[in-house]
Amino acid sequence: MVSKYDIFYVIATKGEIKISEIVKVLNKQKEDYQIVFNHVLELEKEGYIERDKTIRVNHNEGSKTLFRLISFCITNGINYNLMFKSSMLEFIEKAAKKEYFTIKDIKIHPQTYNFYIASLSKYGFLLILSRNPLKCKLLKHRFLIDLGDFFNNPIKFYAPKQKDLIPEIEKEAKKYKRNLKIHYSILEDLEKQEEVGFIYSSLNLEGNPLTLSDTQKLLLKEIVPEKYKLRDIQEVTNYKKAIDLMVSNAKKRVKLDLRLILKYHELAMSHIPEAGKIRKENVMIKGNPHFKTSEWQLINLRLNELMKSYDKFESENRSIKEVIDFAAFFHNEFQRIHPFIDGNSRTSRLLMLHILRSHDIPALELPLGYFDSYMNLTKLSKKRDDESFKYLIQEIVLFDIKRINARLG
Repeated sequence: MVSKYDIFYVIATKGEIKISEIVKVLNKQKEDYQIVFNHVLELEKEGYIERDKTIRVNHNEGSKTLFRLISFCITNGINYNLMFKSSMLEFIEKAAKKEYFTIKDIKIHPQTYNFYIASLSKYGFLLILSRNPLKCKLLKHRFLIDLGDFFNNPIKFYAPKQKDLIPEIEKEAKKYKRNLKIHYSILEDLEKQEEVGFIYSSLNLEGNPLTLSDTQKLLLKEIVPEKYKLRDIQEVTNYKKAIDLMVSNAKKRVKLDLRLILKYHELAMSHIPEAGKIRKENVMIKGNPHFKTSEWQLINLRLNELMKSYDKFESENRSIKEVIDFAAFFHNEFQRIHPFIDGNSRTSRLLMLHILRSHDIPALELPLGYFDSYMNLTKLSKKRDDESFKYLIQEIVLFDIKRINARLG
């Protein structure tokens, strides 16, 4: 069934248009004309569009916000019609009140509860901590807050507390190892999908415009979308080459060294002349003067110190907690050294995954719900906070392993 939001998006993207043309764009039958017309009247009454001989968007704050919310959903593979439902908004509003909630905290039909839990988890907005009882955590993201504000259903999130999730991670890691023996071929296919998701997420954080759907088509089906610049496409395909090498190396437990780090960067950034080269000028993070990067003359010294820490870390057997703590530290330190002109953050995330995966922690995704927390502790941070960052990485690792195990049944 076509919704008024489907129709609004067509009008917003096509410009001035007639109702018969909207019906055609939506691949509907002539019999659906009246349904589309009724939705147009509703959109006009709400002030989102204007209508005379043709229909066009009314350029006000409401229509701009609605277009931004729908576009966000389309970019990230989210069903906006589901997210815009009043019952979903009420569910999110109640789920946001407590950091960890169960069905007892939300008075809703169990079937609807399970459906909303599954959907929000799929979209990366919700962490399922346990199945029996079904205990979950809604992840704080600007989109959810903006969504509530737009529909006059304000969402106030819980005050987060740092929780050590290592026992849960260890439990899921054991389950993963059992699944690895039984479902190896299925797991390979799943990891290809997870890899594409990570590439999309990592580059989305850097402003790459490809949608999740277009990234999937490009990398899984080799269908090149025509509406993007060549550099945008190259960013995706080049990063995949670097990620593929990282996954292969981590599986073989290849140790990191400066030569390999430069190789990763060279592959990921081969669309720029400075790929694989240490910078020889100072740089700063645009829009955040509080994020201090290394003076270029000190880069080699600081990289050598970091690699000495890495070699020491790798010289002993490490627990899961030690691996996650060090991987988080390595990411933060490397990102703040900022050894390259461009591509430092995507390389930092790649190197963190190399460390995790080479120690049998199968992290290969950055769920959408963690984008805000991740950015606030990295490039947007006013102060370095390794302690909070390691707890964030713990949670992301748990999310990743749980999702893989759930898909394997």
